[in-house]
Amino acid sequence: MIDSIKVFCYFFMKIIKKDSFIVILIGFLVIFFLHIPILQALEFDLTAAENTVGKRFASKFCEAKEKGFSTESSSEFALNNTYLKFVAFPEDERFIEDLWEFTIGIIRKDCGQYVTDDEKTILRDFFKEEGEIASNRDLYLPY
Repeated sequence: MIDSIKVFCYFFMKIIKKDSFIVILIGFLVIFFLHIPILQALEFDLTAAENTVGKRFASKFCEAKEKGFSTESSSEFALNNTYLKFVAFPEDERFIEDLWEFTIGIIRKDCGQYVTDDEKTILRDFFKEEGEIASNRDLYLPY
């Protein structure tokens, strides 16, 4: 295996200049080593979003529903009392979907008796819309 790599490298060194080969080799190594941390960072972002946005949104939504507010009012109350208005999410629909599943799971557990299926649909649409805004925060901010 190592001999074949040496032959491969020797072949390319003859074809292109030695300096170019080193630059290309370093480029491949950098890409290889950066690829794994980027994937891990996305997973850490979701966990952080679940903890800071999902749990708090569910908590504030349930708090408002238990006081008798409508789904729309409870959603606005939760939005105004969480970081969802201020965070920027990655432009990834799966990220928002995973965050929604986490959040609705908490809502079902904590105050599911106050939320009908139709209200869950309304809440999901609201959450997705706010998630889209958070994913495209630069489009919604004034210049």
